[in-house]
Amino acid sequence: MRSNVPRYFSAYLLLFCASCSFEHRAKVRSAELPPLAPPVLHSTRLWLELSDEIGENTCVEPGDARLLCFEHQRSELDAALHRVLWSSFPSVDSGSGDPRAGDYVLHVALTLEALPPDASGPGWSAGARGSWRLERDGKTLAGEQVASRSRGDFAYGAPLGIGAGEVIDAVAVRIGLALGALPETHVTPPVPLPAVATAPLPASVPAPSARNRRGTSAL
Repeated sequence: MRSNVPRYFSAYLLLFCASCSFEHRAKVRSAELPPLAPPVLHSTRLWLELSDEIGENTCVEPGDARLLCFEHQRSELDAALHRVLWSSFPSVDSGSGDPRAGDYVLHVALTLEALPPDASGPGWSAGARGSWRLERDGKTLAGEQVASRSRGDFAYGAPLGIGAGEVIDAVAVRIGLALGALPETHVTPPVPLPAVATAPLPASVPAPSARNRRGTSAL
């Protein structure tokens, strides 16, 4: 008679492994950005400083729902801001770096959340809340609080990564539009080129024709 112990043990092991996977994972995916209006061209670089509270992965647990972790939140926000700001600044660099006089510094704080179904849609939504502030030489030039909510037709879990990408890109576009409309006050005059001396071309001696060359040879 064969023992049922191995079969029971296998079933218990399978149940144990399944219980270890206690969370949903939603990879944040970038949405397609809409075309933006031609921005103001600024004269100095922009330093992009994301808040230390923005982790690469962040987990939320709304109500009685299972834990949900948004993955690659920080890198996707950084990439989205680079895509909307590169055309308005000579360069966009991430991190605190070493700003020089006249450089811009953009501070961004943002948190993601999972929002349950409501009147806006039958499914779950991804939400984003935060703020941004633009500084130059220690002075605040612009800033605002921001909030966005994705469409409400996602199932809870991995599909919410698409919604998270939508709200991240929406906030990035909002910041890009605001900074792209900001007038440039530090106008750097162009460096003049050296003068160029000119003189008439020297008179050229016409080259002898083929007939003249033959006559000269006969002599």
